[in-house]
Amino acid sequence: MSPRTDVEAAGNFLVPNGTFFAELLIFLIVLAVIWFFVVPPIRKVLAEREARVEVTTATAKEASETFAEAEARYESALEKARAEAAEIRNEARAQGRAILEEMRGEAQKEADQIVAESTAHLRAEADQVAAELREAVEPLAQDLAGRVLGGNDRARTSAGQQRGRGSA
Repeated sequence: MSPRTDVEAAGNFLVPNGTFFAELLIFLIVLAVIWFFVVPPIRKVLAEREARVEVTTATAKEASETFAEAEARYESALEKARAEAAEIRNEARAQGRAILEEMRGEAQKEADQIVAESTAHLRAEADQVAAELREAVEPLAQDLAGRVLGGNDRARTSAGQQRGRGSA
């Protein structure tokens, strides 16, 4: 070959030389070291992380279902408690009305009794006052009748007695 061809062949990058193979060998050794010593622990950590994520997801789903069930039980218990409270309120109102009506009845009976006693007492007092007035008015009426009729005492006495008895 001519010297000129060697120079051109030495500068040609398409022709492999020993450095390329040495670098390729070192690259493959580094790749093998990384593949056998670095990648397995990383894969192991990633697998553990994925397993934890799956467990966490399953636990979250289970917790969500449990929460939904608990919330449903809570709502039903709350509705039941509200219904019972409404029933108790209605019963209390009914009992209150019954007690109020009973007390009104008793108060009306007491008022009627007091009115009856007062009426009887007032009639007795009226009768007593009327009797006292008759006793007090009778002599005055006899005197007045005697003055109007003039001097007949006997007629005056018998007429006054008859009038007093008749008005009584």
